[in-house]
Amino acid sequence: MTAATTQSDASNGALQNTGAPDDVEADPQALMDVWSRSGSKYRIRAVVLLAINVLLFAGLGSFAYWLRSGERFAPALDGYWDEVAQTLHFGQHTSVSLASFMIEPISVQNVPMQIPILGLLMAALISIPILVSILYRFWSSIPFIAVVGFLAVMPWLAITLLGSCIIASVRPFRARLRFMAALLGLVPTVVYLVLAWRGSSEILLGGIDPIDTIKFVAPWVMAIVAAALVFAIVLTLANVVNYRPGAITPLLAIMFGLPVALFEFHVGRDELYYRLLERLNAAHFADIDASLALEEAVNAAWGRHPSPRPKRSVLRKSQEIKWQFELATDLGPHRSEVTRHQEELAARCDWFHKHFPDSPYAPNALYIKARALDMRVDPVEFRNTRWIRFYADFPAAASSLAWRKLAEHDPDSILAATALLRLSQLDARNGDVERAISRLEELTTRFDRHRRTESEITTQSAGALRSVLAPESPIASLNVALDGVLLEGNRLLDLLKNNRDPLYGNVPISGPKRESVPIWFGLLDLDPRDARYVDNVRRLAAAYPHAQIQDNLELESAKANTDRTTRIRLLEACIRKFPGNDAIPEALFHLAVAYKDDGRLRDCESAFSRLANAHPASIWTRQADRHVPFSASALVTKLDR
Repeated sequence: MTAATTQSDASNGALQNTGAPDDVEADPQALMDVWSRSGSKYRIRAVVLLAINVLLFAGLGSFAYWLRSGERFAPALDGYWDEVAQTLHFGQHTSVSLASFMIEPISVQNVPMQIPILGLLMAALISIPILVSILYRFWSSIPFIAVVGFLAVMPWLAITLLGSCIIASVRPFRARLRFMAALLGLVPTVVYLVLAWRGSSEILLGGIDPIDTIKFVAPWVMAIVAAALVFAIVLTLANVVNYRPGAITPLLAIMFGLPVALFEFHVGRDELYYRLLERLNAAHFADIDASLALEEAVNAAWGRHPSPRPKRSVLRKSQEIKWQFELATDLGPHRSEVTRHQEELAARCDWFHKHFPDSPYAPNALYIKARALDMRVDPVEFRNTRWIRFYADFPAAASSLAWRKLAEHDPDSILAATALLRLSQLDARNGDVERAISRLEELTTRFDRHRRTESEITTQSAGALRSVLAPESPIASLNVALDGVLLEGNRLLDLLKNNRDPLYGNVPISGPKRESVPIWFGLLDLDPRDARYVDNVRRLAAAYPHAQIQDNLELESAKANTDRTTRIRLLEACIRKFPGNDAIPEALFHLAVAYKDDGRLRDCESAFSRLANAHPASIWTRQADRHVPFSASALVTKLDR
């Protein structure tokens, strides 16, 4: 035994001295993978390089999860195992579905550079475990599959890769036709991509432009093609070096570094964190159907009530009043939750602005913060529909600093137009009417010109083919309606300029701002969505008889009336009572719309004609031309026929 061992060692030494790698290479059929070499230096090198490959692949898996969540290491998060379990309910947890991966938080529709990033990322996640199963044997691919399942949090892809690696590592393909084995291993993942895509694309992508459909399909086509190309390169390289360890590591480093570099230099971390900020904003202030929760509160109150219990209808009415009070004030759990959401979102916006001050999304973060601080729950909507809905068009004093920073940060942006409007509302409410007028004149002059220029550019380029790789404007996702901002700005400007009362000054508009007065508020202190809005407007009218703002007060009372017949009657009375006052153009517009809703088309046409003839320069005439979705004359003619 000793003599044979000595002879074998001497033979190995002779082979090394003559330049032959080792005794295994004398039989090429025995070179199946990196473990085929029995030399200790090859085994040590194989283990070290395999560990390096696992670490690189772990970084790639963490990058895949970070792209979806902004979190770098999934297992460290609270609720991690719940999320893994949820993803196993195939088709239910959309945060890891293929379609949502391309929509949230960064959409390939908005940022087309995500197409090659996602394509290369998926190609690496798919191809590397299959190659490891071929070159290092099946058991060596298990850590890579675990990375896909537990670090990238894609358990269904990991399960699919488990089958792919088994197929790719079995004889006879792995021994003789390694590229064919890799392609056969790719088949289950292709089936997974197709089935997962078809299961989620119809829900998330319905009705999009055909060009955008190409954007959503392209990453997976690129992933399959790139995976096949990686197979060819690595297996060819492995064959050239006679399956020595190290064939995978260089390409894995490239496959890891390339998506990360593309993202860093062509998309940016600010894109990801801003999209997460948008998603948080939408989640915090989404409309909520509170009918079920209200019914549960009624049942709980009924169960706690001692006998004899009252009727459920009595308890339901009591709970409704309680909820309305809590929603209208700062008391109660619902308002506390809104306040918590406002504080959290404001802190996230401050963090974003601190870390990405030069980002094109920095103004967006200021806008989101300011709107979050302005968010209020609509108590009237809850009373009528049992839905909790939010609105932000009645600014709070807490948002003034954010609006001021936004107006100064990017004065020519559409977001600055909203900032000017909100600041002017706050200025007028605080009694600084002249400053409010100055801001509103800047708003209506500069941004009305901006709107016309933008409209001309859109008209000129309407027939041009939109570039597939053209990124979306940074403010597009905020859906800021410049026309609406200009309309509200012009309305407020007319109110302030035309109602400088010689008797009361600006007090009926801004409030007295001092004690020992009959009434503490002015018109701009009143929130139109408040349940007591009409009563307070009437109190205001009674407190300042013969004030110049009386026509505006009657118009506000008429607009707030939910009964269409009563609203028409009140608008008609306002127009008759104040025929030449500044509120009449708006009153005519709302009267025409009310006539249309009531089916009185001839009266509608007459009101619009009167508005156009008597007030051709009014913003309400322009509003009628732009937003009334029908021709009254045409409809009247049709009815006559």
